[in-house]
Amino acid sequence: MSGADGFPRPIFVGGVGRSGTHVMGRMLNEHPRYHWIPTEVRFHASKGGLPDLCRGETTLERFLSEMRGRWFIRGANARNGLQRVTDREGLEAALEEFEAGFEADREGASGRLIRRLLDPPAEAAGKPGWVEITGQTIEEAPFLLRLFPEAKFINMVRDGRAVVAGMLKKVDLTDDPAVALEKWTGMVEAADRAIDAVGADRVLTVPLDDLTAHDRDATLERVIAFTELDDPSPVRAYFEREISAERAHVGGWRERMAPADVRWVDRRYKRVIRQLHRDGVDWAPAPR
Repeated sequence: MSGADGFPRPIFVGGVGRSGTHVMGRMLNEHPRYHWIPTEVRFHASKGGLPDLCRGETTLERFLSEMRGRWFIRGANARNGLQRVTDREGLEAALEEFEAGFEADREGASGRLIRRLLDPPAEAAGKPGWVEITGQTIEEAPFLLRLFPEAKFINMVRDGRAVVAGMLKKVDLTDDPAVALEKWTGMVEAADRAIDAVGADRVLTVPLDDLTAHDRDATLERVIAFTELDDPSPVRAYFEREISAERAHVGGWRERMAPADVRWVDRRYKRVIRQLHRDGVDWAPAPR
């Protein structure tokens, strides 16, 4: 569905970490229509965020505390979070408005809060729409679609073995490949349930390896058609200049793990994919 001015907005790009959400965000940012929000704002889709608050699974007090805390400033260098889209004064003004209207209209207040924080950066860039890249937006697509009936979603997906390799040894993640693969599997299953709920016409699944290496041109054209870009030439130019198999490290996951972990992850991933495909999750990447 397109907006009154002829295009879908906003665009939510989600997926398991290290599956290419930043790649997609940067690419769409090249178009004069869309501004990439250069951080995962998280409060609208992550655990403890707006969906949980509206469902009664967290409290308003806890949500407001998280907004002022870990969602405002986060990251190993304290450089990410909502501080990249607003200052403390702007955050407090938005939260005051949100708190005043929440009980009367929970989802209406939630949509207004998201727009209050994310519209100004797009307006400052001279763009009418924005692209946001929090990973769990696919899982929470049914909730977000109620807030933004004109929205579309891009589900970035990557070979789970590469995702596992990317998670290991990272701060706040895990050193256990079994835990990493379980997280990947759980997010894929949750995303598939959400896609079924909102309809395939609202969600485009983009395998990162296809975009960067195996089916580049056709995958790009699907993205252009799905986002209804009127003049895709800036996006195509960025794609040719910046996106490649080498930069995405396609097939390089084996070099990032110990040999014993490589063998275990490879065997287990093949079993996981067979089960996912039997369950109807046909977009889960089969091992190449």
